[in-house]
This record gives sequence, structure tokens and C-alpha cells, in this order.
Amino acid sequence: MGFEVSGIVVELGKNVKHLSIGNEVTGFSVSGGFAEYSTAKAATLIPIPNSLNFGQATTIPIQGMTAYTILKYLVAPSAPESILIQAAAGGVGLYLVQLAKHFGVKKVIALASSNEKLEIVKSLGADVVINYESTNWIEKVKEATEGKGVDVVLQMLLGTIGEESFKLIAPNGKIILFGSKNYNDTITTEQVRQLIWQNQTLVGFAYPALPIEKIVESLPEFLELIHQDNLKIIANRAFKLSEAKEAFNALASRNTIGKVFFSME
Repeated sequence: MGFEVSGIVVELGKNVKHLSIGNEVTGFSVSGGFAEYSTAKAATLIPIPNSLNFGQATTIPIQGMTAYTILKYLVAPSAPESILIQAAAGGVGLYLVQLAKHFGVKKVIALASSNEKLEIVKSLGADVVINYESTNWIEKVKEATEGKGVDVVLQMLLGTIGEESFKLIAPNGKIILFGSKNYNDTITTEQVRQLIWQNQTLVGFAYPALPIEKIVESLPEFLELIHQDNLKIIANRAFKLSEAKEAFNALASRNTIGKVFFSME
């Protein structure tokens, strides 16, 4: 929150030819998103699909494209039978749940922290939904994979959830670390041994660091899925700028579902 912005173009640089005043766009802010007006590089702006409001559109630049490109470039090529999605009711997680089937994953296992969240991710296509705050969530994941483990773990969470998810990787499986929560994480000697002796792969991912040609290739494909109304975009927690403290408290509480954003309306 704060990097992605959506709004109406009110001023253009003299060399910008592909946009017009009045266009509705979304993208990355270079001046900061906690403001009524924000500056962005014209080349990075994305026209907002007609079916989306500004709040929903803010999910596209980071959360939506992160989910799409992780699955397209790191998951789909290995054709996994199963995938474990942590924080499945978060901004990236909701997209991952829906897009995993699009990329051919046969069994989507989704972790979330409340029954309300589990119901939502189930409705979006998750095959197995598990509350990771329950004491037996690890056993439930094992049951869902018939004891084989998960082919791909999408790692967003630290602490016990992250450590136990690491142990759930199947032989020859893969764990993908992404998101700012993992920046200061460490890997133990025991985990290194596991990777080596189970022929497993650990991969890091950051969408902004992708080669530009992969972004250019993926964006139209992702937007087409939105145009076709194949994705449900949840962004219903809006705050005023004066409610910044409340917004960040809501995020920290882990009671939010989908995108949290500031609205000027």
C-alpha cells in the first residue's frame, strides 16, 4: 500500500504521446501514493479495464501481476500436481487461488486464518482450504497430498507457518520465496540438507525485477482475463487519507480480505 495508485490523468509530460488528459490509469507512484495527486512514469501506467473501480484497479500493478508471473514463469513450466498458497485471502493470495487453475495446477491447497476467509477462497476455486491457526493444519496438508507433500510451496509467511511449510515440500518439489516479509528471513542448515537430499529447489521472486520483455508479454494476457470477467477482484476496504493509522492497524490485525486502499471519494 502506497506504491500502487489509480486515478485520472490531469497532466502529462511533453513527450508522452500514448496517454491523454482524462484517461483512467493505474500504476506505480514515484512521488508517493498517500496523496490526492501523484506522479508516475508514463511508460508504466496501465489503462483501467472498464469493469473495475479505482480500488480494484490498484490490485493490478503489484498483486495481480505478481501472482500471474509467478505462476506463468515459475510454476506452470513444472506442471505441478499440487500447490500450497499461504495467506490465500490476501491481495496476492486471492489472485493466486484463481489463476492456479488457469495455469493447470490440479490441486490448490489454500491457507487462511479464519472461516470467513476460507469460505471466500473456496468459492474462488481452492480445492482444499485449511485454517493455519488450527493445531492440526500440517496433518491436513499431508492428508490432502496423500502424504507425498506439496509440489510447490508459495512462501509469504515467516515464523512457524513458514518453517512447517518448508517441511511440507515434496521430493523434487519447489519453494518460492516472495514478498517483503521474506527480506530478512534466513535458511537453516537443516533446510539446506533437506533441499539437497530431497532434490528440492528454492527460488526467490520479485515482480519488479523481471526482465521487461516478460512484463510486456504477461500484462496483456493478464488484462485479457480481467476483460473476460474470469477473475473476481476483491478490494472493499477503503480508508480516507486521514484514517491512515486505522488502515495500517487493519492490515496488522490480519482481519482484512483482499486489497486495502485509500480513497479520495
